[in-house]
Amino acid sequence: MKRILSTSLVAALAMAGSGLTPRGGPSDYPAHANAGQLTVAAAAISADQAKKILGAGIDQAGYLVFEVALYPEPGSEAAVSLGDFTLSLGADGSSMRAAEPDVVAAAVVPYPAIHLPEAPGKVHVSTETDIGYASGGYGRQGGVYTTQGVAVSNYPDQSPQPPPNTASKDLTRDQIERSLAAKRLPTGRITHSVAGYLYFPKPSGHSRKDGFHLSWFGETAQARMTVPPAK
Repeated sequence: MKRILSTSLVAALAMAGSGLTPRGGPSDYPAHANAGQLTVAAAAISADQAKKILGAGIDQAGYLVFEVALYPEPGSEAAVSLGDFTLSLGADGSSMRAAEPDVVAAAVVPYPAIHLPEAPGKVHVSTETDIGYASGGYGRQGGVYTTQGVAVSNYPDQSPQPPPNTASKDLTRDQIERSLAAKRLPTGRITHSVAGYLYFPKPSGHSRKDGFHLSWFGETAQARMTVPPAK
């Protein structure tokens, strides 16, 4: 009997992505550090490379891209989540956590601003007609009746119209999110080498030429390394 996956589950699996194929070993990355039975390796991706690979101006939206790989020792396993990683720039720079693909996509293609109703001042006048039925009573004759009146409101008489090209922007944002998610570092419990991209908000601090401080905080061990800027 064939199993049929629900649409939501299929979408969830597609969004999880499979990341990238890890390089031959940790030494194939510009930076790497040991953390117990796991080795973490990383490389910075330039703005031009990121745009070609991901199809979006991540750098212009305020994000940096890093290729990160995890190499557990044979027979060992480790739990991995985005919250395990932080990035800082310079000795006194603030630390930033990796962002989810949907957050980055929304920075690249922002959602339209929400316009609140007009402030009081402009008065809108409209007519109202009420139609009903009155039953007959003492000295009265039943039947259908109509009444008319005037309504006064400070609110606009029409709902705000959506901004132009909203559907096109939504489609572009979704495409960017899928691209980012498909290549993101896989998370969960791992027993073999995995690799993928992580997306960090640009941290404050020194110039990028000083390198980036990338940290991983695992369940039982930690790894810290300085990742040189992309060439």
